[in-house]
Amino acid sequence: MSKLLKQTRRYLSIYWLLCKNSFMAEMEYRINFLFGAVIEIAYLAIKLLYVLVVYRAGVKVNGLTPDGILLCVGSFTFMTGIYSLFFYSNFTRLPGHIRNGTLDMMMTKPVSLQFLATLQRLNFGFSSTNIVAGIIIIVIAWKRLELPLTLANIGMYTVFTFCGIVLNYVLFLLPSLLTFWTVQSKGINEASTLIWEMNHMPMNIYGKSIQFVGSFLLPVFLISNYSPFYVLERLSIGKMLWGLAAPVLFLIVSRLLWKRALRSYTSASS
Repeated sequence: MSKLLKQTRRYLSIYWLLCKNSFMAEMEYRINFLFGAVIEIAYLAIKLLYVLVVYRAGVKVNGLTPDGILLCVGSFTFMTGIYSLFFYSNFTRLPGHIRNGTLDMMMTKPVSLQFLATLQRLNFGFSSTNIVAGIIIIVIAWKRLELPLTLANIGMYTVFTFCGIVLNYVLFLLPSLLTFWTVQSKGINEASTLIWEMNHMPMNIYGKSIQFVGSFLLPVFLISNYSPFYVLERLSIGKMLWGLAAPVLFLIVSRLLWKRALRSYTSASS
């Protein structure tokens, strides 16, 4: 146990250094930082237009009121910020590391290669707007829905949000691993973006077959739907258990596939 705690502290200290380096790198080009934030504000305004249409129509979507949809949109917006902050840049850079040989250099470092290759860079410019806006939207929707601020609601919302972050990492790492065999990743990145955008509105808008695939086979809907669905009392016990088990299962799968991908890796400098 003491060894595990020591390793955890070591990796946290390393990650803190990576965070500081990423922030300082972005501050060297502050116009780019501000430009990224402005772009995200524009995208956010477009997303909120869908919610405005729902409010104007005053209809429910499979039992979800406009305020319930707003809570789901807020959760999606927050998770979009988390995805942009921690994962997106690293996953899109992975093919370049494979082609250019920089992955070889990472292999020489005395830390986990997966940790370094998939978590070393953070993008603050494109993420900060979504994270802040997502929290504001969640608070507004929570108040409009008059949801009780109980320990169970706040605690389980946080737990399912954390599970969503883990799934966010592993599910969108899996297609990126294909670049070890294909190298080119433009189509893979575009497909990942389309899959991610399926969470833009609650999963209730889709048919039962799509909901099944998006909940169990490729559980992308768990990322931003299960946390608001819990406080809206729309999750069965079975779905709650799956929402807790899926991140662990897919984390194991992603780790196994990472090791398999490395065995197929041919050094760019060899």
